[in-house]
Amino acid sequence: MKFGYMLDFRNPGFSNLDFASFYAAMFRQVDFLEHAGFDSLWLTEHHFVDDGYLSALMPMLAAIAARTSRITLGTYVLLAPFYHPLRLAEDAAMIDVLSGGRLRLGIGTGYREEEFDALQVPKKYRLSRTLETIEILRRAWTGERFSFAGKHFQFRDVRVLPRPTSRPHPELLWGGMTETAIKRGAELGLSFACNLGRHQVEIYRSELRRLGKDPAAFSIVGSRIIYIADSTEQAWADIEAAAMYQAALYGEWLSAANPGQRWIQPDANQLRNSAILGPPAVVRDRLAEVIATGGATELILITQLPGLAPEKAMRSLERFADEVLPHLSR
Repeated sequence: MKFGYMLDFRNPGFSNLDFASFYAAMFRQVDFLEHAGFDSLWLTEHHFVDDGYLSALMPMLAAIAARTSRITLGTYVLLAPFYHPLRLAEDAAMIDVLSGGRLRLGIGTGYREEEFDALQVPKKYRLSRTLETIEILRRAWTGERFSFAGKHFQFRDVRVLPRPTSRPHPELLWGGMTETAIKRGAELGLSFACNLGRHQVEIYRSELRRLGKDPAAFSIVGSRIIYIADSTEQAWADIEAAAMYQAALYGEWLSAANPGQRWIQPDANQLRNSAILGPPAVVRDRLAEVIATGGATELILITQLPGLAPEKAMRSLERFADEVLPHLSR
């Protein structure tokens, strides 16, 4: 099991922090991760959100690549329909070279109407644009000239340089929630950026096996809210407002995108039970169970919830590195 950390750079108004101070605090967490034994750092993307949800993934990845040298850097996930694939190929190749081959791209199709409308991308084409983008990325990263004629993108005799340091190219992961989407990721030969559970992991692995692919060759990256304090009660008291805010917003977005379906709801008991909270010994035991039964190969900690004071998240992060991480089987 590998361990990663999530940052989305969200700074809602109730945090009472200006963005310059908030970003400085996030970079202190990045610097800590580099030296504390974590394996990866993951950024996530949305657009036009009042809390400043990170929208500029590639500039932020470049900034983090320049101040780190060891941890891998990933997207969980990049919203592919909003990118021109050649520009994405160029930017990603540059970041992979700058980082010494540490880039990993988790890719999703997006779902928020506001984003598609504002960026003038028809939502009905989100899947077909994403599939073309994946094909173009793979061909562009060979460093050879190529042409492409698709439904959305057409170009002749182009070459993307520099070629990525990663071979054959940066790892690509597929972000999907429905059974059809999960199977599609396996068919595409992509690793799996999973924010669901064991059942979805088994769908993915079973489809890989059906297609004659070795599941051991692919990453399965999951995520959980994890927060350490002296007691479970104190941990929940620290994160409750931030966790409820986040769940309410995601629930609103997903419900709008999928009318009639029940997604994330701001239920305090459900959130508290699904998160891994409490003293280090409690967190260690719960994580050992997750490792044994969850099926992921890598677990992303979500600690810096939107609106949580950065110093509280940092203290939890330090305690995880000192009192939990050394005790878990690597």
